[in-house]
Amino acid sequence: MKAAQIMEDGILTNAVEAPELEYTGERIVPGKVPEALFREHEARYVFAGQFVAGKDVLDLACGTGIGTSYLFRAGARSCTGLDIDKAAMAYARAAYPSCAFAESDATSIRMPDNSVDVVVSFETIEHLRDQRKFLIECRRVLRPGGLLVCSTPNRAISRWWAKNPFHVRELGVSDFMQVVQVFFADVCLYAQKPTLYLPHIAGILAVRVLDHVGLKETVKKMVGWKPSPTELRREFGEADPVSNDEIRRYRLGLLIQPAYLIAVGRKTHQ
Repeated sequence: MKAAQIMEDGILTNAVEAPELEYTGERIVPGKVPEALFREHEARYVFAGQFVAGKDVLDLACGTGIGTSYLFRAGARSCTGLDIDKAAMAYARAAYPSCAFAESDATSIRMPDNSVDVVVSFETIEHLRDQRKFLIECRRVLRPGGLLVCSTPNRAISRWWAKNPFHVRELGVSDFMQVVQVFFADVCLYAQKPTLYLPHIAGILAVRVLDHVGLKETVKKMVGWKPSPTELRREFGEADPVSNDEIRRYRLGLLIQPAYLIAVGRKTHQ
């Protein structure tokens, strides 16, 4: 199936051995990611899969392309993955030849106006200084009636962890909704991994203290913590189905906060 047209030739390549990639914690590298983190990313792509049947899809800031490949297998007519990282794009081209991949900045998308039906962009907006330009570009490449499916860490939760050096500006619920609603209509907000806020924060702080004093690994052994499976997964959608409870419509509340926020919005006109 031909992928969406990009402003350069020769994007699709024959399948070759994918190059080795370093796992930094900021992108999914198949076969190198702990199961819990793998499942978080998988859940978002499974969620997005419900919107892509018969559509031309752009996976923006796609990393290694594992999610792009999943969206194609979920029924998309075509899938294009764009990412600024050259090494990730080399891996994606080799590993997933059924999709198209090219290097591109998320705030200057190398695709024509009105060229795709769905833009999926997970864990991208918090990396960018010009978040409005990112959303303007997402809107530009969408056809009228097209959908944006976009996620970000919830600042109410992430602020308690150590500062992420890759993140420029993290967003809370109101900030995220406000900026997306400027450019998209009918925005629905979804919550991933909703949890009781105060106990969760207490747990995060306890882990940070134990880590600081060098006791985290000892406590893990005492409570019977089990590490990730030795055989780490390489594809989304190949294990047990993702629970429907993990991602649900957001409901305002101070006692429950999600770890991640997902916005789905529509482009209404030119």
